[in-house]
Amino acid sequence: MSRKLPSMRAIALTIHFSAFFIITACTPQAERMILPDDLDVVNQQSEMDSVCMTCSHQVVVFYDFDKKSFCPFGQEFLWKQMKDQFPEVGFVFYFSGKDRERLAKELNALEFPFPAYHDPDFLFYRLNDLDSIQTTYRILHSFHLENGFSVKPAQIGMREEFLEEMEGLRMKE
Repeated sequence: MSRKLPSMRAIALTIHFSAFFIITACTPQAERMILPDDLDVVNQQSEMDSVCMTCSHQVVVFYDFDKKSFCPFGQEFLWKQMKDQFPEVGFVFYFSGKDRERLAKELNALEFPFPAYHDPDFLFYRLNDLDSIQTTYRILHSFHLENGFSVKPAQIGMREEFLEEMEGLRMKE
């Protein structure tokens, strides 16, 4: 009985599909960011002023206010304009630091337009393993999320770039 040997095309296809499955199985998959919402909310102007945890596009910011000033949240960074211009975006802020009263007072003095979570135990930081992210400033992390997954860093400290990012992500929708 003679056996028919597989063709070169069949061998090439087998190798191609095997390589595809191996690469796919070994490629790390993006993980959904964990956004704890059981923390104290500060700077909530009214009951209607809430954190949108279900928005498909979110800008999520972590900041350790014990280490630096509140400068990135001042009016010169156009937060009020961002809120007005992008009402469909959920802006989610996690402020880690000990003094809740200081946080509330500083955000109020800056006329910061968003409610924010007080995260004194760095829960957001730990749940999302922010230690593993290479960044210049470990006290500030900011992300654009699409459906809960980080798609790119949010350049909140560079107004023009941040506005371009926001416009670009709006165009994709």
